Amino acid sequence: MLLAGEIDAGVVGGPDLKDPRLQPLIANPNEAAKAWCQRNGALPINHMVVVKDSLLKSNPSAVKEIFRLLRESKLAAPAASGIDPIQFGVENIRRGLELIIEYSAQQRLIPRRFEVDELFDDVTRALGA
Repeated sequence: MLLAGEIDAGVVGGPDLKDPRLQPLIANPNEAAKAWCQRNGALPINHMVVVKDSLLKSNPSAVKEIFRLLRESKLAAPAASGIDPIQFGVENIRRGLELIIEYSAQQRLIPRRFEVDELFDDVTRALGA
């Protein structure tokens, strides 16, 4: 569709993309990402692990164990170079959450600007502390 002109842009390829008809919108995406993070004091959040409130209430120790296992698996993996995309704990992602809340409120996707701490219970806020 992109090559046929049916769409103007798309998320395609990566470093191995060889078709000369396709050009990146951002010439140096890694440098642009680093600059954005420095400018905003946050790492954009693309994915999160969540659990149901019912599990949190019925078995908070299971939630703590899930968190521990995920963090342990990160520590066992090779260290990331540059920006570390895998952050654990509310405090580590607080600024990113503040930005999401701000942008969502500006676009009227949410009824008001929430405080980050309103979004998490005591158990969750303590994870990673």
